[in-house]
Amino acid sequence: MAPATTRPTVVLGSSAPLREDGARWAGDAFPADAVLEPWFSCLSERLGATRIFDCHTHLGCADPDGSCFDVDELMAALGAVDARAVVFPLAEPGGYRAANDRMLSVAAASDGRLVAFCRVDPRNGAAREVERAVGRGAAGIKLHPRAERFGLGDPAVRGILAVADEHRLPVIVHAGRGIPSLGSDAIELARAYPRAPLILAHAAIADLAWIWREAAGQRNLFFDTAWWNIADQLALFALIPPGQILFASDTPYGRTIAAASVVLRAALAAGLSTEQIAMVAGGQLERLLAGAEPLDPGPAPGAPAPGPGPLLERIYTLLVAAVARLTAGYPAEEYLELALLACRVPPDHPDAPVAASVRELLDRHARYLATDPPRRGPRVPGIHLIFVAAAVARTAGLPLPTTM
Repeated sequence: MAPATTRPTVVLGSSAPLREDGARWAGDAFPADAVLEPWFSCLSERLGATRIFDCHTHLGCADPDGSCFDVDELMAALGAVDARAVVFPLAEPGGYRAANDRMLSVAAASDGRLVAFCRVDPRNGAAREVERAVGRGAAGIKLHPRAERFGLGDPAVRGILAVADEHRLPVIVHAGRGIPSLGSDAIELARAYPRAPLILAHAAIADLAWIWREAAGQRNLFFDTAWWNIADQLALFALIPPGQILFASDTPYGRTIAAASVVLRAALAAGLSTEQIAMVAGGQLERLLAGAEPLDPGPAPGAPAPGPGPLLERIYTLLVAAVARLTAGYPAEEYLELALLACRVPPDHPDAPVAASVRELLDRHARYLATDPPRRGPRVPGIHLIFVAAAVARTAGLPLPTTM
């Protein structure tokens, strides 16, 4: 994977990352991304020319949750891993026409780095807006049942899928937290509109317990990886054929470099080949956006990834508990302190290098918080470092940064 020209040089153990000109990064635009660079690079070096094409990123400043993210911030996040991305609006309570036009404008000005999807509310002239946006260059559609409060069984959704089927447009659907099961409706829609790639976001965590059995062989049903928990990622890669998994970060709620550091670890732990991982990372998305038939790089591995030993499992579960508290709005210092103590593995133990890598990530997280980064919306500053630390603890035997 070619390095981005703007990627900072990271000095391990320093109080803040350095730019190539020697100055410190300021504000919240880059530091949490920069300090994760070694954990991404050690994976990308193993995977060679694999390049990331993120199928799930947002822009906007009107979301009721307080999120605000602009194109310069998105381009910086993508630049950290030399990635491209699909982009669509954050929630816009006033409607999506103007926001969709903004996505089309930033994509047109991105020199090919961004591809615009239109976002629509099924109960607010959605089919017409899809036709209009596609006529202006939109390459796909985003639906958000949680934000717009609808179900996939709504007749208006069929109207949207009919347009998508006619134009062979990918349709990405929120399938994560805060919704009831939508898997049965998704399977029905995928079968009814076979030329419309239907992408269930957030690893379809609401339905992953059973939908994997229905997914195999349904070649226009896909799952994106925009989710933080390595356990869900490992289940996804074990149970879903790799040709039906698409890399995603959910930026700004996630970060592309953090998502890559988690997802690539999960794919390697599940036993995927370099060629299969390249398909997940962006190769299949390229085909879908071109209107081509998806490739089939083989079946799901089926077997679970090897588990950690008892010492690393302690670290992993403590970090998951910390993330659960942080995302619910509660402090997590006690769990993070316990995780640091759990990293005091004897230096001659086989798990010591993994524990040391986790400890370094947690130290960097603490130093990042000490800079008092701003909080915008529900995401907790620096939480992405904990996501990666948990993934490292859960996937022993995979590459780690060589210098600490």
